[in-house]
Amino acid sequence: LSILLLCEIADLSRAAYYKWLNRTPSTQELQNNEIIKELKALYEKVKGIYGYRRMTMNINRTLKQNFNHKRIY
Repeated sequence: LSILLLCEIADLSRAAYYKWLNRTPSTQELQNNEIIKELKALYEKVKGIYGYRRMTMNINRTLKQNFNHKRIY
């Protein structure tokens, strides 16, 4: 589908779409991508048996930061 049609369906201007497309990601967004990468690796390692509490504990240890359990969930 064309960008014009998709923007019309989403009730969004083309300029707003292109502004979003060319933006620089925020630090939070970059951090979230890093967390997701680590979560996927941990999930594969433990074959999906950990819940979000255990995943939070392991991610906090791995990345040496204290992330909120809601963010990991």
